[in-house]
Amino acid sequence: MKVDEAVAVELSSTGSPVRFRWRGVVYGVISAPEIWVTRQDWWRLAGRAPRGAGQRLLEVKVWRVDALPLTDGARRIDGTFDLTKNPITGEWHVASVFDDERDQQLWA
Repeated sequence: MKVDEAVAVELSSTGSPVRFRWRGVVYGVISAPEIWVTRQDWWRLAGRAPRGAGQRLLEVKVWRVDALPLTDGARRIDGTFDLTKNPITGEWHVASVFDDERDQQLWA
């Protein structure tokens, strides 16, 4: 499911996500991330890009990680997350979530 919510991300010494906090729950990354570059929905971006900043604004690096909840209590998702980092602001987002429990219900 598409999410696009801001998150706090803790990085390894190599710059890969190792933990993140989303909706009050801390998740620990349990797999090496799959990394690729994709394009933002440029037609939804507000305003005009500064001259020469087009590539930087349009291309987004995505880290797909498997993660487990480390926080007890709240509604938790055990699954796969697509994390993105805004190249301009440095802000991290959860872009998509793939819930293992829901996938098992749908495809069992």
